[in-house]
Amino acid sequence: MAFHLYMLVEDDLKLLRQLLTARSIPDAVPESFVNSDTAALYNDIADIRKCLLLFSRGNFDIDVSGRNILASALKTLQANLRHLIWQVEEVAKGDFTQRVDFMGEFSSAFNSMTQQLDQSLTELKEREASLLALTADLKASEERWNLAVQCSRDGIWDINIDEQTAWYSESFMQMMHYTPETLLKDLDWKEMIHPDDLEEAAEMLDTLQGNRKLVPFSVECRFRTRQGEHLWLRVRGMPVRAGKIRRLIAVASDITAQKEAERSLTRQAMYDSLTGLPNRYLLDDRLEKAIANTERYGRPFVLVTLDLDFFKGVNDNYGHAAGDLILVELAKRLSVGMRTTDTAARLGGDEFVAIYPCEPGMEQITVENVMRVFYDNLAEPVILGEVQYQIRSSVGAAFFPQHAKDLPTLFERADIALYKAKKNGKNQYAVYEVGDESE
Repeated sequence: MAFHLYMLVEDDLKLLRQLLTARSIPDAVPESFVNSDTAALYNDIADIRKCLLLFSRGNFDIDVSGRNILASALKTLQANLRHLIWQVEEVAKGDFTQRVDFMGEFSSAFNSMTQQLDQSLTELKEREASLLALTADLKASEERWNLAVQCSRDGIWDINIDEQTAWYSESFMQMMHYTPETLLKDLDWKEMIHPDDLEEAAEMLDTLQGNRKLVPFSVECRFRTRQGEHLWLRVRGMPVRAGKIRRLIAVASDITAQKEAERSLTRQAMYDSLTGLPNRYLLDDRLEKAIANTERYGRPFVLVTLDLDFFKGVNDNYGHAAGDLILVELAKRLSVGMRTTDTAARLGGDEFVAIYPCEPGMEQITVENVMRVFYDNLAEPVILGEVQYQIRSSVGAAFFPQHAKDLPTLFERADIALYKAKKNGKNQYAVYEVGDESE
């Protein structure tokens, strides 16, 4: 009997081992298990195999029966897997706060993964918020720029030197009387800049190219519009460089009215309002330059002083308007034939002065030549209403540095020569000579 039981146990164990390792499960319990105490164990193992097989295929809806410890463990595994699937689905939806705490090493790996995903998501959200803020700032900045460009009367340009492209604001095109098509077709900076200002503009560009620092630039020069007139523009900007200058961004302000006002003020300060000749202030500047030229190059000059003979009678007999007309005519005739190095000035009233630089030893010849032209021009009378008036003028001349080494003495001796001309009969010129003071 004992031997039979032993053999049965051996057979049962073999059968159970086959049950655990076999590819398929028998549909019915083997006959040897029907009345055996191990039949329940067989059924439990078969149920576990079926459940695990379904679990491996992703089916967790099977009803796990039984109340023993194996069934309980299987139900716990089923519940955990169902919960894990739900957590994975939540992670797939973007919830990276899910954590697993019931599967050992898998829990550690899963939790590490979700933590990294959660951190990455947080960083992405922060970057997105930062990008949105930057985009908003950029949009606001662009709106302010566009508003400034539209409202400003200044012209703006952005020249890309590498790509040979340029952008010009509407106000710049209106200022220069260009359209977008003609601007791109006809624009040539060297042709647009006034010839007298081209050298200064070129020097400014050379300075920018040689300066490795990003420094702003400013230059004032005249630009030719499409209609051919020249406008004074103050150009201020900043180069964009990467090794060399790549772009030039600048704002151009029309300062033509300002320049004209400055020129008008200069004329008022430096020129006689009636005759248009230099006044005493500008004459002093020209005399300083003439003396410096003498000291540096040895070139002397002739100083001439003159006034009108019988001028008081013109004002008394014909009125001050007629007197002004005579002064203007005298200024015109004194200026005839003058070189760019010569200067004629009005000191006030009927007092005039002229400067004639010359070569060494040519002082006397210079006086004779300019006086011949001057008196030839005076010969034509001036019409005062119905009267023809003959302008008469006495002239005195002195040489620098032959007759004087300083301006006060030079003027004094030119006046001495002027009085000598009047004493000799008026309407003529006289040159200072040593000893004239005693006469």
